[in-house]
Amino acid sequence: MRAPATRTAPHNGTTTRAGGTSAPSIRQAAVPNVPARSRHNTGRIALGVLVLVMSALGAVVLFSSATDRVAVIGIARDVPAGKAINKSDLREVSISGGNGLRTIPADEASKVIGRTAMVGLVGGSLLSPSQLTDGPSLPDGTVVAGAVLKGGQYPVGLAITDSVDVIETTSPDASGAGEPVSRGTATVIDLSESADGQSLLTVSLAVPSESATAISSAGAAGRLSLVVTAP
Repeated sequence: MRAPATRTAPHNGTTTRAGGTSAPSIRQAAVPNVPARSRHNTGRIALGVLVLVMSALGAVVLFSSATDRVAVIGIARDVPAGKAINKSDLREVSISGGNGLRTIPADEASKVIGRTAMVGLVGGSLLSPSQLTDGPSLPDGTVVAGAVLKGGQYPVGLAITDSVDVIETTSPDASGAGEPVSRGTATVIDLSESADGQSLLTVSLAVPSESATAISSAGAAGRLSLVVTAP
């Protein structure tokens, strides 16, 4: 009779069968480890996806900003007050939005050329409607002076381009009356009524540069009167 097959005790993870053959131990089967290179590739893919998403968001923001831009009129070089504006004084400027800014659209440049700068315009700035007047341009040797007038200090119907005699009322003397002083002639280049209900009129006058200080001082103090002369 053949002897029954016998097994020996496990040794180094194997089971020895009769006849010298061995079989793998069940404990030897294990879940294989994920290679390090595979983990690195996964991280790179995630980083690439993040970069693509951020690039797409940036493109959306840039496109949105570009569609919100508007073209307005800017000042190409300094323009003194009282000078007529010509084409070379202007430039087109693209700005984002423009809400709250008093600007002039670039396609209205033809309406600006020939108008007069009411104040000095600085190159590199944006042009505002309030900086322009339809009054005449100033000849050399003249500047713009302001005056605040009340009823009786100017004739009814005073208008831009009117030529006026400028009269200063001096401070009262010992007799209680001041002697009027003529400050020469001027041209009205802008008018603005006060919005505070006091019926005051703010006038911009083109005056000789040598008379500007006296006229400006008297005008701010309310001591000027204007008399319209024949054109």
